Amino acid sequence: MTLLAVAALASIGSVATTGCHDEPRHCVDALNHLQPDSVCEARPGTAFHYVYGGASGGHYGDTVVGASVSRGGFGGFGGEGGE
Repeated sequence: MTLLAVAALASIGSVATTGCHDEPRHCVDALNHLQPDSVCEARPGTAFHYVYGGASGGHYGDTVVGASVSRGGFGGFGGEGGE
């Protein structure tokens, strides 16, 4: 069963891993809806950000649940301040 879960996560096109995190990385909007990685890369400092771990249906717009948030630098939260 574990191998099936790993294979399912590996097949999601927008999942990437980083050297600092072993969990899959997902680009999401302010409501945790899955977005293409290109959105997070093109709009740093906005409401689009990466979360690590978690799961979704694998389609853009699906909600990512069970993920940990990692945003901004130096303890900040990118794009959500001053609104």
